[in-house]
Amino acid sequence: MIRSNPHISRKEMASLLDSTPYSVKYHLGQLTNKGIIKHEGATKAGKWVILLKQD
Repeated sequence: MIRSNPHISRKEMASLLDSTPYSVKYHLGQLTNKGIIKHEGATKAGKWVILLKQD
């Protein structure tokens, strides 16, 4: 999802995954802490950046 739409919101991810925004926030935090992704820019106007390439 992030690769195809770097500006996607947690709320949009939760809807697409049939999950809760809190759950998405938790998992995004885990990915951020592991250095796999990061968020650049303002909360609403920013974008997600994938740092670690996956095969």
